[in-house]
Formats: sequence, C-alpha cells, structure tokens
Amino acid sequence: MVQPPIHVGMTGISKTYDGHSFVVRNLNLEIAKGEFLTLLGPSGSGKTTTLMMLAGFEYPSSGEITLDGRPIQDKPPEKRNIGMVFQNYALFPHMTVAENVGYSLRVRGLSKEQIGARVSEALAMVQLSSLAQRKPAALSGGQQQRVALARALVFEPSLVLMDEPLGALDKKLREDLQLEIRRIADRLDLTVVYVTHDQHEALTMSDRVAIFSDGCIQQIGSAQDIYGCPANRFVAEFVGDNNCLDAKVISIEGELVRARLPGGQEVRARGSAHSKVDQRATIAIRPESIRISGQARAATLRGQVCDIIYCGDQFRIHVELPGGERLIAKSSSSLGVRMEMGSPVLLDWEPHDAWALDGR
Repeated sequence: MVQPPIHVGMTGISKTYDGHSFVVRNLNLEIAKGEFLTLLGPSGSGKTTTLMMLAGFEYPSSGEITLDGRPIQDKPPEKRNIGMVFQNYALFPHMTVAENVGYSLRVRGLSKEQIGARVSEALAMVQLSSLAQRKPAALSGGQQQRVALARALVFEPSLVLMDEPLGALDKKLREDLQLEIRRIADRLDLTVVYVTHDQHEALTMSDRVAIFSDGCIQQIGSAQDIYGCPANRFVAEFVGDNNCLDAKVISIEGELVRARLPGGQEVRARGSAHSKVDQRATIAIRPESIRISGQARAATLRGQVCDIIYCGDQFRIHVELPGGERLIAKSSSSLGVRMEMGSPVLLDWEPHDAWALDGR
C-alpha cells in the first residue's frame, strides 16, 4: 500500500514566552496528506499552542514548520492558505450567512460570480442552503458552527485546523457534528488537525491521536493503540477509565511481569520498557477487562465491595483490596454473584489485558 505524502511537518518546535519555561518542548510531528489528527490533552499541555503555531497566530521560538515541504514558520496567517474553525464561531454579526462564508473569497479578489458559486457549494455541503440570507443571531449554536465550517472550507484549503469547535454544543449535537465533520473531511480529502479535551471525540473521529502533557507528545497512534496499549501511566490514567495500581516488579517471565501490590497480593501483566525487577511499577487494567466471580483462579485477587453504581447498560462495581487499593470493574450483570456493600469478592483478568508501566 502506497503511503500518502507528508503534508505537514514540525521539527524541533519549541515555544517559550519568557525564555525559561516552555509551553511546547522539542516537538517533532509529521502529518500525512488526508489524515485526521487530533491533539488531546489537559489544559496547559501545549496542544492549542501547537495549533496556533501551525495557523500562524503564534511563532515558534525554535524549529521549523513545513507545509508540502516548504517552510512556513515565518509566514503570517493570511499567507498560509489554511482553514481555521474556532469554538466561538467568530462570525460577523452584521453579515448574512452567505456574506460570512464568502468573506475570505472577497478578500482574495474573486469575482461576484465565483464567490456566489463557491458559497452555494459550501452551504450545500453543510446543509444550510436555505439559511443563506439569515444573520448569525437567528441561528442555533449548531447552525452557527456549520457556517464557521463552511467559511473555513470555501476557499478550498488543503489543511484545516479546528480548535475545540464543538465545545459549546450539547452532547447530541456534538455527536451529530462529529460525524458530519469527519464525512466532509473524507469527501474532500482534507488534512485536519483537531484540538479537543474530549476523549470520546478524539477516539471516534481520528485516524491518529497525539496525547499531550507538559508541552510534549506522550504517545501518538491510532485510537486502538492509545486505548489498548498506553505508553505510560499518564496516558493510561488520562484516556478512558483505567485502574492504576502501585506495585513492585518481582520477576519478569518472557513478555509478562509478576508484581506485588502493597497488600501483598501478586498480579501478572504485560511488560513494557519501564519494567525492571525490584523497581516500582504501575499495573494498568481497564475496568471492562476485570472479571468478578465466586470461584478462585490462579491470578485471583481478593477484595471487598465498597460501592455499586447502576449506569443503565452496566454496573460499576468498586472493590477495595486488602492494601487499601481500589479497583473499578464494569459488568453488564452480577454474573451470578449477589453483590452487596461489604461483600467479599474475587477478581481476576487475563495477564495480557494489563500493562506494567512506569511507577509513580
């Protein structure tokens, strides 16, 4: 299979405002043509600053940014030919929908006929043709965001940057627009760099996800890789539900690690680059991978139910281990075990479903 060409490159990118503390540190990133890449991380992790440097609203303190192999880090935003969608829509309130969408084309000097044709096509793409003559104040939040999307696409950029574009919308509308944005990106073969703090959004929309923390990419890969094979404790704790148990590695047996929890019980998990005998480790295990039963197995942990939460399609069962550690298990039923507060339970999991990562 032929790999698509590299569309965007960031090499050795760092950003500091005071010369001492870095918002982004030595960032290296390649984005393929037509790829949908999401930058995911907590507030202050560097993801939005990275996006702003791509857009040209911030300039890197060091390093090079390329678009189709050409350096752009010193170019102003209007010279980069990049579409941008913001969370707050940034529409002109005195202009109609059509005028807002066509504004960038007027700035570029296109004829009235060309502008009309392009605007009509862009509004049809986001299903707003019937609202072309309305003002933004007469639109819902979802409709305003569609206008912002049409405006970003109307001049046919090859790269579109989106900064928390759905953050102000309710859950159902967010999910609908997630599908719409992805459909349009695929149809137009757009390269999209998307910033969000919403994990569900990142995992469902993206070809790849880059997890940011402390100005660095902690892990980059597909949603399946990020969720199923976290690179370190930060990623394991940040993405999805995960149980992270402090432990000490007591042996390494092939690709598996045997570790002891503070309460003395032993567990097995897949090893990683962090796994070293007699060193601290984090045992990460997803709640859905934990089995609760009444029969002991070789890898069984003993604990006590301390909380049961009914979530409609599942139970979330909180279990306290003898050393004080707490685990959460997900189950669609009680699996034949009568669950009550304070009841003793047995837990286990397949060793390959857990990871031995860096210790706290």
